[in-house]
Amino acid sequence: MPVIRIQREELKRFGLSADALINNVRMLGADLKDVGDEEILVEFFPDRPDLYTVEGVVRALKGILQIETGAPKYVLNESDIIVNVDRSVENVRPYIVCALVKNINIDDTTIKSMMDFQEKLHLTVGRKRKKLAIGLHDADKVQPPFTYTTESPDFEFVPLGFDEPMSLNDILIKHPKGIEYGEILKGKKKYPIIIDKNGYVLSFPPIINGVFTEITPHTKNIFIDITGTDLNVLKGVLNILVTAFADRGADVHAVKIVYPDQVIITPELKYEKINVSKDYITKILGKKLSNKEITMALNKLRFDVTIYGDYVEAVVPPYRMDILHPIDIVEDIAKGLGYDYFSTVLPNKQVFGKTFVENYEKMRDIMVSLGFQEIITLTITSFDRMYKKCMIDGENYVEIENPITEDGTTLRSWLIPSILEIMNKNKHRELPQKIFEVGYVQTDTKEMHLSFGVIDSKASFTVAKSIAEAILRNFGIENYIVREITHPTFINGRCAEIIIESEEIGYFGEIHPAVLENYELGYPVAAGEINLEKFFKHTNSKLK
Repeated sequence: MPVIRIQREELKRFGLSADALINNVRMLGADLKDVGDEEILVEFFPDRPDLYTVEGVVRALKGILQIETGAPKYVLNESDIIVNVDRSVENVRPYIVCALVKNINIDDTTIKSMMDFQEKLHLTVGRKRKKLAIGLHDADKVQPPFTYTTESPDFEFVPLGFDEPMSLNDILIKHPKGIEYGEILKGKKKYPIIIDKNGYVLSFPPIINGVFTEITPHTKNIFIDITGTDLNVLKGVLNILVTAFADRGADVHAVKIVYPDQVIITPELKYEKINVSKDYITKILGKKLSNKEITMALNKLRFDVTIYGDYVEAVVPPYRMDILHPIDIVEDIAKGLGYDYFSTVLPNKQVFGKTFVENYEKMRDIMVSLGFQEIITLTITSFDRMYKKCMIDGENYVEIENPITEDGTTLRSWLIPSILEIMNKNKHRELPQKIFEVGYVQTDTKEMHLSFGVIDSKASFTVAKSIAEAILRNFGIENYIVREITHPTFINGRCAEIIIESEEIGYFGEIHPAVLENYELGYPVAAGEINLEKFFKHTNSKLK
């Protein structure tokens, strides 16, 4: 989770003390990591990117302390700035949103705070710049209209941090940011670039800005560009940025973005309204609240509130991109009142645990009798772990629409990657290691799978085959076929599928050396996976 550095001096500028933050940090849904003489380190959950900077923290604190309540009001001014978007960016990095903030007072502390805020947004919402990348520029050094287009790899400009021109290709190879983020543009024949009317380069997104527009303590007006792959997310992050600047006293100006097929004005700074029934609030929180309690709680969390009979209308400020559903409003009501406001109640019915799936217990007993140790891993994973490391393209998987961490973006569709991940974490343990897992995966449907793995100097296809056949034998399955298949995660010629009554129910084999290298495993691994939904159809007892 992101750790934010809050300067004590910055808090003073906004009229708050360090103690105000320290004593109320849990009301922000955060934890103190360190309290120093000059700065305070606070760890925030990824669902509140508006709190990744001192302006957002101050805004929230003033609400909690009831210094300022309700939705902050922001004014959006017009400008004559136009950004023309060339069609060539569609297959590279298709979207851009922009804004101009004017009359801002900047010093070294402010610059450090802005850069830290920018990188935290890159890391979290931006998925290490894959989803979005932010550029901040001294607006007085360039002239609109600006153009968002693509250039060939040999196009040159002077990147931030260097004194001499470099080609785009050289930047990807030699510049620290190119080395770190160049993978995002891998395979592209042309690269995205933002230039002004005179050809000066503002940015090479998502890699690096041009040195020409570098922000200094003399900067008064800042041009913001955000490029990426999801227009709605870009708009939300732009709102967070410009409202933070506005809280620092800057004037926010809109920019016209001219796409080949549409024209949009950004930022929008819309105040959305969400209606929540009182019955729903009572059901979720377990307590009937008065109009006064609801209004006070939401005002403290910086919402405007109007109550119409049995419904509560909450006005959501534009920087709260995490508010998506009435449940989010209910959660903030609870935060505003404080969780201690609600009494705990013991269950009114005594119940006893029972076996979840009868055949699961039988399978577990069989695997333990074969010398395996059971593991339980998370069903939420990442595309990189589930497919890329296993050398699979990956098609039939479920992506999480609003993930809160970079490592939790998809639902797992098979279990072998989890086995390999656990082996990686236990490299320091003695061999052999024999582990298994029985758990749900999600493809077109929710299915229960078994996966097993053995890591040892003697692990081989034969070992995997003997384990699979032992499982079949213990369930009384005699009529089955083992047939060679090709699977990118396994060595060619050392992978086979299990077929029962013409139905493929699983596969096993010896893991490919390249996959072992991806998981930093230094010994062979024999592994297999069985679809238990299919498998149990062919046993005497049915899946319950």
